[in-house]
Formats: sequence, structure tokens, C-alpha cells
Amino acid sequence: MELSFGERARLTLVTFVVQGCNFLLLDEPINHLDIPSRSRFEQALSQFNGTVLAVVHDRYFIQRFASETWILDELGMRLEMGIITE
Repeated sequence: MELSFGERARLTLVTFVVQGCNFLLLDEPINHLDIPSRSRFEQALSQFNGTVLAVVHDRYFIQRFASETWILDELGMRLEMGIITE
């Protein structure tokens, strides 16, 4: 049986946590997840006790998980604290 993308993502996250990893680098981690898979991934990520650096375009995900947000756009790169509204 082949694992879905969401199942592979969760398995990878669990593997890193079990191995004692304290830093995750994620590139659009929720892009290809269905709603139930996304929910389970977000639950697992919320229990991660390390640093996460993620490239994400989903504002809901950013608002839920980010403590610092770096915006990269035509103006350059800047740090945003708090809720992203634009």
C-alpha cells in the first residue's frame, strides 16, 4: 500500500520528532494536503517543541503558527510581528 502525500508528511514529521530533531525547514508543507490531513499535520506541528522555518503562502496557517513572519516581496524583505493583514 502506498502512502498519500499527507501521510508521508506526517510520518516524516513524526520521524524527526522521535529522532530528537529541534529544527524543521518546511517548504509549503500544507499545499497538497486534504482538510483531514492538514488538520492532523497542524496538530502534530503544534506539539513540536523546536524551531520551525517555513515558506508558506497560506495566511490562516501563518496566523495560527507564526511568532515572527518575514515578508519577501517587491519592496524587499521585512520582519512583521503579530497578525498579517495584507
